[in-house]
Amino acid sequence: MHQDLFGSSHSVVHNVFFGLMPDDATRERMLETVESLRTAHDPQGRWLKPVRYHMTLHFLGTFSELPEDRIEAAIRAAEGLRAPAFDLVLDRAGSFSGGIGWLGCARTEPTLQQLWDELRQALAREHVSTKGHARFTPHVTVLRDSRKTMPDVPIEPVRWPVRELMLIDSQLGDHNEYRSLGRWRLK
Repeated sequence: MHQDLFGSSHSVVHNVFFGLMPDDATRERMLETVESLRTAHDPQGRWLKPVRYHMTLHFLGTFSELPEDRIEAAIRAAEGLRAPAFDLVLDRAGSFSGGIGWLGCARTEPTLQQLWDELRQALAREHVSTKGHARFTPHVTVLRDSRKTMPDVPIEPVRWPVRELMLIDSQLGDHNEYRSLGRWRLK
């Protein structure tokens, strides 16, 4: 069924996660915000390309080959979700340790938290373990390897209409790209 998704390549690493991908207009507003932060704070690091902007909900792991059974179980988990569509507001910027700069939310939208919780429970029912934190900190990574901490500051709100959930294979290697392993419209 998913044979085309599971081709192996020894030079590719697969980071697999459930996430939210912004539409083009939201991505452009994020980029404008990033450019103003870059000018104002000059944290000097590796700025992510706008095509890489996303919000990770649950990270399934890093693999040299896609684990077909695990991916199919994750797809089953997502197919049972009944989460509503919502608008998310990014209104803060800051840094995590390790030189990670982000755009995030001063307050977690209840429907976003509900989606995170429901997906976590559905994955557990399908015996799909996740990596990462037990608590959700919604953010979009925009900077890596920063040599100077970006201060935690308010930003001009970026309204993000969230209408779908994706299972993403972030391929790193000869050619870095995101590949959709599944998409689900929110109700």
